[in-house]
Amino acid sequence: MTRLDALIHLVVDSRSQAAPPPAPTELSAHIVPAGATGAFAGHADEVALYEDGGWTFLPPRTGWQAWVSDEAEHHLWTGSEWRRASPLSSLGAERWGVNATADATNRLAVSSEASLFNHAGGDHRLKLNKAEAGHTASLLFQDGWSGRAELGLAGDDDFRIKVSADGGGWHDALAIDRSSGAVGLPGSAWAAGQNLLVNGDMQINQRGFAGGALAAGAYGFDRWKAGAGGADLTLAGLSATLAAGSIVQVVEPGLWGLGSFAGLPMTLSVDDPSGAVAVAIGSQSGTIPAGPGRRGVTLTVAESGPLAVSLSAAGGSLSFQRPKLEFGALATGWPPRPRVMEELLCRRYYWRPAGTLMVDGYQEAGATLRQTLALPVAMRTTPMVSCSVSQEINIQGLDRGLVAQSPEVVHGFVTAQGLGRVRAAFAAMALDAEL
Repeated sequence: MTRLDALIHLVVDSRSQAAPPPAPTELSAHIVPAGATGAFAGHADEVALYEDGGWTFLPPRTGWQAWVSDEAEHHLWTGSEWRRASPLSSLGAERWGVNATADATNRLAVSSEASLFNHAGGDHRLKLNKAEAGHTASLLFQDGWSGRAELGLAGDDDFRIKVSADGGGWHDALAIDRSSGAVGLPGSAWAAGQNLLVNGDMQINQRGFAGGALAAGAYGFDRWKAGAGGADLTLAGLSATLAAGSIVQVVEPGLWGLGSFAGLPMTLSVDDPSGAVAVAIGSQSGTIPAGPGRRGVTLTVAESGPLAVSLSAAGGSLSFQRPKLEFGALATGWPPRPRVMEELLCRRYYWRPAGTLMVDGYQEAGATLRQTLALPVAMRTTPMVSCSVSQEINIQGLDRGLVAQSPEVVHGFVTAQGLGRVRAAFAAMALDAEL
């Protein structure tokens, strides 16, 4: 009769108290939690009754019910666990399945053709909250349990819509900057932001760099030079491999119609980095994480003048494709420029004319003959000129050469030793106005 009195309309003090209470009263009851101690040890999930001055332990049968006082909730034994029978209080149910089985990850599971969340006379908001910026709060759309589309805050606090063909590789279709509201379409080349790096894909190679080691400050592919510690750089198609050191490109604001970069957020990105990329934009530094697709980091520039933009491996050898620097806080897709335009941008800083420049004529002794070499584009400044002389006739000493008169004009000249024909052929010409 005492046992029936305890079990009919069973009320337990707690189902989470690991140790027996120090002063139980007659017919005190507990559901013993896992990891219990003292007299409760080894009796997980059993009902502990205090009767006749001691604890009695009753294994529950499927369907037993109990009111848990410290939770103000009705619980039942399913045959394998105690769980709330219904969410009557603010504590709610640990798991809830509607025509489906909820689990530790999907604690609310609904299997139906539709779900309705209605207002209660006014507004209705569906809220998804995450712990911090690096986590995800999103809606994921699946096909056969494999992801195909996702929208929300995925890995940062910018709103994104992304898609996948197989649930593994993901591509950003739309990105909205949280600070400015600026919209980017990373997957649409026509909507990509302009690349402030010249020869970002490293396809223009006037110096004939074959790849490999570069001394500090030495240029390889057009506009790219080795950093202070040198570099080891190779290119296979569009994929660059930086085995050691760093590569640098100096970007000037005037080329893009600005007086200064100071205070502007700028994003440096690459395609498919095999490892973390340590980057710097002027004095600001950050890291591009490894992974598929276009990945970048946004830094706010402090300098007003030209910016040294550098990339190096955060650890070990690194491969990547098509570096890009753009205004704003979003990494957009790769925007190809026409080859002719890219070549002209490169020749603003360095030009290696093909063939030879021949200065040839009839001249009096001691007189100088000149010929103008017009540059394809005005260079950044009056360039330094180097060349070799492959042929010369009737030259007075070493009085022949190439001289840059301005950023637009270079003269070839010869001085005749005696009356008659005078000639010089200038080859391997290079005009250098690099920063």
